[in-house]
Amino acid sequence: HGLCNNAGVGFGRSIRETLATNFYGSVRCCAHFVPLIEAEGRVCNVASASGPNFVRGLDAEQKAIFTSRATSWEALDACLQRYAESTDYEGVAYGLSKAAVNQWTMQLAAEHPQLRVNSCSPGYILTDLTAGMGATKRPEESNCHVAPLYLLFGDVPHPETNKGRYYGSDAVRSPIDVYRGPGDPP
Repeated sequence: HGLCNNAGVGFGRSIRETLATNFYGSVRCCAHFVPLIEAEGRVCNVASASGPNFVRGLDAEQKAIFTSRATSWEALDACLQRYAESTDYEGVAYGLSKAAVNQWTMQLAAEHPQLRVNSCSPGYILTDLTAGMGATKRPEESNCHVAPLYLLFGDVPHPETNKGRYYGSDAVRSPIDVYRGPGDPP
């Protein structure tokens, strides 16, 4: 059994609204469904390259919250609540929410070592979320299925250590603090 969390609202919403769907929606979904997944089952949290792009611009202290395997739920949630209280003048809500998904994926993997829990980017595709932003390929013309299907059904190498990781749209393990384009070396 497996679960694919693909919650996503785009731009033009408040930080609080974006986090409610993109991050806390996935958390709530996992709270209900992960207990039903048998050992060796998989969880794929769909994030975005906007997550690493967001983290790249943070100072060292903030970056550590989003990249350290030692970050607690309480520390992540407190950080997100501080962001949620502010106005999104810089348009960070979407990237913030997906960076939070990547951090929480590490936490979820640690809490459920019997499962294979990872996150990924579906790639830059033309959807309602990206309309007018330059994306040209509709989902049926793109490779947006590659990374999620790989994480749910593929032969992920070293499953004992490749848990709580982020994969790019080409299904290659990628950093969570800097953008790696499809086809670029890890």
